[in-house]
Amino acid sequence: MAMTDAVLRRERTGSKFETYMWFFTRVSGILFLLMGAFNIIYANLAGGQGNMDVGAQMRWAFFPISFHVESSAVEVTPNFSNPFWQVYSFLLLAFTATHGYNGIRVILQDYVRYPLLLAWLKALLFLLWAGLILASIFLIFVFAG
Repeated sequence: MAMTDAVLRRERTGSKFETYMWFFTRVSGILFLLMGAFNIIYANLAGGQGNMDVGAQMRWAFFPISFHVESSAVEVTPNFSNPFWQVYSFLLLAFTATHGYNGIRVILQDYVRYPLLLAWLKALLFLLWAGLILASIFLIFVFAG
C-alpha cells in the first residue's frame, strides 16, 4: 500500500504540461472561434456585406489578406498597417497553430508505439510549428506592415 501511495504521489507531482495543454486547447478553441466571428462582423461593418460572398467572408475572417477579397470593395491593407490588427491576426494564427500542434502531438502519442520514432515525429512537428510561427511573424509584421 505504501508503494502505491508513493507512485500516486510521484504521478501527481510530475509535469503539469499535459494539464496546461489540455486547458489551452479548450480555451484556444473557443477563443479563435470568437476571434473569427469578430473578424466576420468587422468585415460586414467595413462594407463587405454586399461585396463578398460567404466563402470570401470565411477566408477573410481567419486571415484577412488582400487576395482573399480581390473582388470586393473592402479595403484590407490598412488593417495590417494598424498595430492592433497585426497583433490580433498574429494571435489568431498563433492560437490556431498551437491548438492544431497540440492535437497532432496527442494523436502521435496515442498511435506511435516506438519511442524513437515518436521523438523524431514530435521534433519534426515542433519544427513545423515553429516555422509557421516565424513565417506568420514575417508575413504580418514585416511583409504586410
